[in-house]
Amino acid sequence: MLLPRVLFDILRGYSSLVPPKLLLFPKELPFTEIRDFLVKALLLAKDVPHLQAYPPSDQYQFSFWKWAIHNLEEMAATEDDVEIDDRIYEHFMTLFNAPSMYELCVYLRSRPPSQSHTTQYWTGTPHPLPNVDLSEWHTLTLLESRTTVEHGTTAMRTWLAARILAQFLVEHPRYVCGKRMLELGAGTGFLGAVVASVQLQLATEGKEEEGRKREEIGTLWLTDVNDAALERCKYNLQISCNPSSSHPEVHYRPLDWSDALDALTSSANSTNAPLRSMLMEEVRADVIIGADLVFDPSLIPALVGTLCIALERGTAEALIALTVRNEATLRAFLDAAEKDLVVRDLAVHFPPSERMFVDASSAVDDAMDVKIYLLRKRPADKNGTSG
Repeated sequence: MLLPRVLFDILRGYSSLVPPKLLLFPKELPFTEIRDFLVKALLLAKDVPHLQAYPPSDQYQFSFWKWAIHNLEEMAATEDDVEIDDRIYEHFMTLFNAPSMYELCVYLRSRPPSQSHTTQYWTGTPHPLPNVDLSEWHTLTLLESRTTVEHGTTAMRTWLAARILAQFLVEHPRYVCGKRMLELGAGTGFLGAVVASVQLQLATEGKEEEGRKREEIGTLWLTDVNDAALERCKYNLQISCNPSSSHPEVHYRPLDWSDALDALTSSANSTNAPLRSMLMEEVRADVIIGADLVFDPSLIPALVGTLCIALERGTAEALIALTVRNEATLRAFLDAAEKDLVVRDLAVHFPPSERMFVDASSAVDDAMDVKIYLLRKRPADKNGTSG
């Protein structure tokens, strides 16, 4: 399906729940082209059947179609022999069961945002052309919370640092291709799903599907301390439309970083050995990834301890993306990590206009800075100790 870039931007924004006020209505296009796109691609999802199976929440659809109708009516008022498709009005009025428009608006505003499926369109290849071929774009669908905290955790939605790290990994596939990957704080599974997709894509390029070998694809271990988050992560990666659902080596494990504090000071035969055994014998990660992990200073010692154990294999490395919300907290993490690890700021910066993944909070995220750090085990000195 070929779309003008301006219509693709609406499709992309609608699919990822971008507030309509941040979308640009393409009034330079013919009324009928815009109307038919809205009906066929979004409302009926004939051109994009994916949206029929995983549509945005009713709350978001209400605000989107209100915006679309307002703009269509403005265009129709200045043109002859055009009208809005009745199906748009009918769909809009069925989104909420309220006796009046006033009560409908009050009802909408009084409710907290409901969880929703969101879909990202992404590609590793720049597309500056005025028309977009949907067949050249990958999609990733997640069920996410639209609130900051749900089930006692912030892990039910995807945050900026995960999107930035995902883009970095897409653009630097050497960290992913055929590697044993461990994610700390997997949350919704967004980052893991992107990694799984890239691993599959790289392993199958130029090969028949049945000809690929598991070791060529890589292995992915997704961990979180919160059981609800881990279940959501598993659900999202197993959504049938996501390439990650066909990845043969995705594993899910609960992981409490605080166990690392005891494991670092315990013998191999102690009750804390399972953590070390899991990280060093079962997972054996080549690359450890994590996004937005440093939000609570009290968690820093446990996080650094977990990284130290996971990086004990001298060839392993970690990529940690952190949103800079509090300079003191970031500095505390770096000071703790640099005692035992080599830490390097990769100086990655993606301007908002060049970001691969979009989100409903993009307007807020534009002002935030995300840093990606590469961490490795500190090499031993001549006496055999790290220094």
